[in-house]
Amino acid sequence: MERTLKTAILLLLAAAGAAGGDEPVDLGKVLRESKEFRAQCEKYKITFADGVVAAVGEIAYRGGGPCEYLVNVYPNKGHETIVLLDDGPWDRKERRPRRNVDGLATNLNNAFLAAGFKPGKPFDMDEQTGALSPPKGETVHVYAEWRDDESNAHRAPMHEWVWNYKRNAVMEGGRFVYTGSVVYDDPDDASRKWLGAEMDGLVVAILTTRSSIVDHTEDGGMENGAYEAIPPRIPPSGTRVKLVISRKPMESTETYAPLEPPQAAEEEGEPFLPPEPKPDPKKGAEDPPK
Repeated sequence: MERTLKTAILLLLAAAGAAGGDEPVDLGKVLRESKEFRAQCEKYKITFADGVVAAVGEIAYRGGGPCEYLVNVYPNKGHETIVLLDDGPWDRKERRPRRNVDGLATNLNNAFLAAGFKPGKPFDMDEQTGALSPPKGETVHVYAEWRDDESNAHRAPMHEWVWNYKRNAVMEGGRFVYTGSVVYDDPDDASRKWLGAEMDGLVVAILTTRSSIVDHTEDGGMENGAYEAIPPRIPPSGTRVKLVISRKPMESTETYAPLEPPQAAEEEGEPFLPPEPKPDPKKGAEDPPK
């Protein structure tokens, strides 16, 4: 029963293309009236309202190398993704298997439709000419909400957590767009289609990709390694957060001091953290006791 329901949810996205007749299928309305879909949202801890979608996860990556994604589904690209979505938290320390969040990306994308968002077009490239088509869609704003050790509530726009080396500045606001991901045909069954975000686990991209649900239009998205996370602005690893994606800007609780462009360092390390003190070579070890 669960597998049948999951398959139905996975394929619901393709209903508009598969349906006949002159009247297009209002997938948002279908989803809002679906008890099965709402049950799936409850399972994955996904919520939606008019123009707002939310999910849960935790801080997985704070820097030390390229940042290619703001948000993905656990455990995909955890070495370069700030937030990984899941259905936690759990009572035990070890994570559950990846299969527990199978379907999360598709249900999250369906939540966008239920919240009234209209899918745009993912990044694409003409195979004959090599011409690039940047991602297109309505503008969305991406936030993380969390509580610190003193239970103080926080909300921050996640674009302010990444540095763009192409522009030599923090990422601009208002650049994220809802593309809705690419939909692939099943090579073994022409009647079935699969959401790229579900297959790859990609949700909010920094390195532009066809599979992510949300992409961006800032200069730098096409260049691997153009972005890096800013550790001082990001909560500690393992912090539980709520991802909120909104059509309208939301008020932030966080204020950040302006950043200077990071300087090239002699050694690998975090460019946005103060350097660790180095031992004084003139000061030797203490004399041994007599």
